[in-house]
Amino acid sequence: MSGLIVTRDGGAPAERVPPKSVHVDVDVVERIARHRLAQTFVNTSPSCVEAAYVFPLLDGAAISALRVLFSSGKEILGEVRERAAAEAAFNDAMSRGLRTAMLREESGDVFRTSIGNLGPGEEVEVSLEYCLELPVIDQAVRLTIPSHVAPRYCPSDGMTAAEVCSQAAISGYSSTAPGAAFAAKVEVNMAGGVCSVESPTHAVALTRHAAESGKILAEVQCSGLQCDIVLAIFPRELFRPVVTREVHIARGTEALMLSFVPRFDAVPQRIEAVFLLDCSGSMGGQRIEQAKRATQIFLRSLPTDCFFNIVLFGSTYKTLYSSGSVAYSQASLQKATDYVDRISANLGGTNILEPLSSILPQPPVSGTQRQIFLLTDGQVSNQQAIIDLVRAHRCRVFSIGIGSGVSTALVNGVARASRASAAFVQDREGLEAVCIDMLRKASSRSVADVTVSWPAIPALRSQTSLPPIVSGEGFSTFTLFPHTPLPEGATVKVTGDLGTRRLEFEVPVPPSWSAVDSGSEAILHHMFARRLLAEMQEADPPTMSPSDAVQLSVAYSVLCAHTAFVAMDRHGTEMPTGVVKASDLAALRGLFTWPMGSRHGAKMPTGLAPCRDPYSAWGGRNPFLLMRAAGTRNSLEGQCSNIDDLVAKTTMLRSISTEFRVVSRPADGSHLPSVAGVRSAIVEGALGMLRRVARVAAALPFIPVSLRASLGGGHSTRAATVAVGALPQQERQQQQQQAHGSVTDPEIGREAASPLAAMASASGQQPCGRAAVAIGTGGESVSKLARLEALLRLADFDGSFKHSPELQALIGLDMTWTSAWAQEQWGGAVSSQVLVTAGVLGHLARQFADDHATWDLVASKSKEWLRSRESLWRGGGIDSVDELLKVAGTRARDSHSVG
Repeated sequence: MSGLIVTRDGGAPAERVPPKSVHVDVDVVERIARHRLAQTFVNTSPSCVEAAYVFPLLDGAAISALRVLFSSGKEILGEVRERAAAEAAFNDAMSRGLRTAMLREESGDVFRTSIGNLGPGEEVEVSLEYCLELPVIDQAVRLTIPSHVAPRYCPSDGMTAAEVCSQAAISGYSSTAPGAAFAAKVEVNMAGGVCSVESPTHAVALTRHAAESGKILAEVQCSGLQCDIVLAIFPRELFRPVVTREVHIARGTEALMLSFVPRFDAVPQRIEAVFLLDCSGSMGGQRIEQAKRATQIFLRSLPTDCFFNIVLFGSTYKTLYSSGSVAYSQASLQKATDYVDRISANLGGTNILEPLSSILPQPPVSGTQRQIFLLTDGQVSNQQAIIDLVRAHRCRVFSIGIGSGVSTALVNGVARASRASAAFVQDREGLEAVCIDMLRKASSRSVADVTVSWPAIPALRSQTSLPPIVSGEGFSTFTLFPHTPLPEGATVKVTGDLGTRRLEFEVPVPPSWSAVDSGSEAILHHMFARRLLAEMQEADPPTMSPSDAVQLSVAYSVLCAHTAFVAMDRHGTEMPTGVVKASDLAALRGLFTWPMGSRHGAKMPTGLAPCRDPYSAWGGRNPFLLMRAAGTRNSLEGQCSNIDDLVAKTTMLRSISTEFRVVSRPADGSHLPSVAGVRSAIVEGALGMLRRVARVAAALPFIPVSLRASLGGGHSTRAATVAVGALPQQERQQQQQQAHGSVTDPEIGREAASPLAAMASASGQQPCGRAAVAIGTGGESVSKLARLEALLRLADFDGSFKHSPELQALIGLDMTWTSAWAQEQWGGAVSSQVLVTAGVLGHLARQFADDHATWDLVASKSKEWLRSRESLWRGGGIDSVDELLKVAGTRARDSHSVG
């Protein structure tokens, strides 16, 4: 998670304070997750500050509560107001020295919390409550807790004013918090039961409820949050449709949610597949290798009658076939294979808009439906222009986000705008099964013209624009109405068109409901409001005005782009002891005299003339010394009733001080550094009221850099020479390298990697999850997934396999095995390509059953190829492809020749 951004005089960012601890409690009921996120920060600055906290949430999250708890025990709660009104209230509270906080949306998945008047050394806990619907990926409900906001590439144009402000807010404050103690507790409750809960990213401790098979408690603990936390929840009854009811007692309203994961026989369609691969600098390392391996399997899983092309993009873009997509064949597959092997993350920044602007206006190949597959780490700042472009064209863009920090608003927004699907994978997580799932959806028709008929009730509002229904992908919709008894046997009816077929079914409405009293508990009401806000604002043109959005947001206490949460101490509690109000800061500038005052841009104290001896006005003493004046605290503290009085009385220090103890002075002993970029230290005077002043001194450009460490109270801070808003050089260089890279072309002439070489390379990046089990071959340990990828690379475009030394090295299948089988089964020669293909399919089923989703489409083509050559193998007691594969698997197992 990103940390607090401590701001100094004038509001300029000066330092990011990482969170001390992060705790998340999540309740998952079916596919709805309610989060309670608490982050603890400590103001390590020696002064009172305004601090801002930039953090990510998944796109679509409905934030419904903000609570800020200070170490003094003071708690302030947020309420939703129109954004300008919330900002005015926050600034007013700041100027009055009141405890205050504000939460606002910077973009669809980036939020910013500002905390006003946070005292020196003070600890604060920022708590949020939000809920969201979880996606279904590879038959698992996927829960993601994002870790940080990645740096976003800024194109030269195409950014809205809001995106410019958002980019300015998050720029430079996007690194993770390596030292924070992190803990997450996730309770899963599914009526149909839970098979298992797994994580491809972290170690998880599971506790099953003995009396309730549908409940599981998952716990994650770690030091630091370097990457997103992902949990894959496997329900026992994923495809069961359900209607959920929630009654808000205070409002007298009821919310209904229809939710299901459909499964139906696909209706194939002929496609033109365009692969749009992110080759920007931020994709460097394992991400680009991950994308390349997945693309190779992507290519081998394409339908034999399709057309395809590959487009690489960064700051610029380039295509494999500049004249447009070509027919899928063995020759075009081989050329694409060589091309993908040679690409790298060397195309600079992330400009998605330009290649899409070139692809989308062009008509698809005749007789096909164009489908774009976008693989990106999603680090751009002009996402609205991209989404608007996609919405303007009738072309589905299936979007896959790679790695932590990816913009879920961009990836989901592009998919929603094109009525396609989106998915996300973490670094080192298997990308292949997700890609194949996307290809399966793109190659089949979805259910269009969907309508949902609710029970005969006077609905206040329902969704009017429903997404298509896609097999294997979660679908949900909401309605809201005055709470009245529903007729017995009420149902929700769903209809839609699937090509020439009609989809129609009904789901019963349960007789019971969940009653909630407080607004924060009304999860379905929040989800309804958030979904309606998104639907109305994403329509083209928008069907909801900003004022309507504000009204809906405030009514249901759900944050949107036009509102903000604001919290303040309504009892008028003053700031903690030692804190000086912002209005008094100008007077503090007169506390010290400055050498060559006009040159340093500082103001001389009233009554003191400029002098060449910087310390002469203080009796030869350096005013930046850490001093202790004995016997003066009580007398001066009682006499000084305000800052102006204190400023005047400090000129008497020379005459009334009886003892000074020097702790530190400037290294050169004579002059001050420049004002810009200086992070001051604390001055602890002998006078009690001077201690109060000293705590805000760090907010003013007074104290030399050389005193920072000794006067900073032992707080660990960044180097004082870092300019305002800058990052340490090493971190800045790393981010620049990731965000921009070096703009060069791929070395297309380089020799392509062989399947075995690719397998060896992949073994150095062993993925997480179920597919990461290592098995030995040839004396070396190679990941299971790497062996599978190497095997699939040997498939021809039609799904068939030929005998080769690489194939024999991978699975041990040689000509002796095929000759023996042909002689024993058919009594003579049979096409070796037929038997090799059958043998490979038998090996896949036996050795890679858990990874069936990765090789399923290749196997489907292999079976179709075998059926087309039935005359070559039918006989000998074998009459179907299934029988052929069964015999191949049995012979391989019995002879130990395969595997």
